[in-house]
Amino acid sequence: MIIAFCVSNYLSIKEELKVSFVATPLKETLFEENDTVTLNDTGLCLLRSAVIYGANASGKSNVLKALSFYKRFITDSFKNSQAGEAIDVEGFRLNAATVNKPTVMEATFTDSEYIYRYGFEVDSKQVHAEWLYRRAGKKRAKEVEIFYRKGTETDVHPKSPLIEEIVNKRMVRSNALLLSTIAQFNETKAVKIMQWLGDTQVLFCSEENKLWEQAIKHLDNDNMRRRITAFARYADLGIEDISKVDNRLISRHRQFDDEGRETSSVAFPFNKNESEGTIKYFSLSYPIIDALDGGKRIIIDELDSKLHPLLVCKIIALFNSARTNPKGAQLLLTAHDTFLLGAGLFRRDQVWFTQKDGFGATSGYSLVEYKVRSTTPFEKEYLQGRYGATPIIGDMESIFHTRNDYGNK
Repeated sequence: MIIAFCVSNYLSIKEELKVSFVATPLKETLFEENDTVTLNDTGLCLLRSAVIYGANASGKSNVLKALSFYKRFITDSFKNSQAGEAIDVEGFRLNAATVNKPTVMEATFTDSEYIYRYGFEVDSKQVHAEWLYRRAGKKRAKEVEIFYRKGTETDVHPKSPLIEEIVNKRMVRSNALLLSTIAQFNETKAVKIMQWLGDTQVLFCSEENKLWEQAIKHLDNDNMRRRITAFARYADLGIEDISKVDNRLISRHRQFDDEGRETSSVAFPFNKNESEGTIKYFSLSYPIIDALDGGKRIIIDELDSKLHPLLVCKIIALFNSARTNPKGAQLLLTAHDTFLLGAGLFRRDQVWFTQKDGFGATSGYSLVEYKVRSTTPFEKEYLQGRYGATPIIGDMESIFHTRNDYGNK
């Protein structure tokens, strides 16, 4: 599970921005369904879901892009790049000082047996620093440094001989991560981290084709096809069956006569006849089912776009409840629909906001930082601007009151 993620000097994020899944000790009696997950004997309680709100261009999607880069760079930096190649990372460019500083990212996460803290500092040319710490999942367990890399020097724990050998033989390129390198040699801790990252999906609206192809591929499994079909049927989309014919997706709907009697069924090309919302819901079906089945993590940008608010509420509720999410899957989403804030879905520690300052820098903060009761109408107060993270809308009407000569033609 994700415990926390920190990022600084990345895209619109200048100073450190942190999103935490650690449940606060606040009493949230109205949200009994939002069961937390307690990590073994640590006493640490983690949240199953979290949402990020903010105005357009406030940087909430950049938080998810940071998570996506974190995963991609770790998994690919050794095998998908060559010596001297530029690293595809961009710092905060609206400040003269940060332009020449590295991007910093760090995540704390657990595979239930151990708690890991791993991070790096990187710019487009090289990895400036990298560190990995681990501790057992027990209350008073001590955090152990596995390695710490700074420039060309790396300190390695004495009980990690394989890492020591790789470092001594100078097998790590300046534009690659040590963690990525040792994973190629099946170093145990690195392999476990790679598996954890593999079970973490970051999904963006711009990747609809990728999601569509993934969904179609999993229809080859009859059991999964039936479950995806049921998932669509329960959403009241009017679909009775989904199948794949000649690598094309077909949806079936019931046909009735004028007296309302069912007479037959009609097949439609799915991506031609179904609505955009139905296509998105179908495309998300497999990642959602897979995450809940396996206790995985799914991170979705603008989950609420194209989907009805009640349907989005139901998806979030599936993650919040221990009954439908017994393995501790986690959902992180960005959203604009404030209906979700008033739907009794989120505790205060599950709600995050992003906001840009006058210099274009994104900051992030939690609703917990505000002294409000759990019974407070979050949606109403957010729209009133009490928590910030809302757009400052100018006088649009003036555009139409002061038309120039061109506008009058």
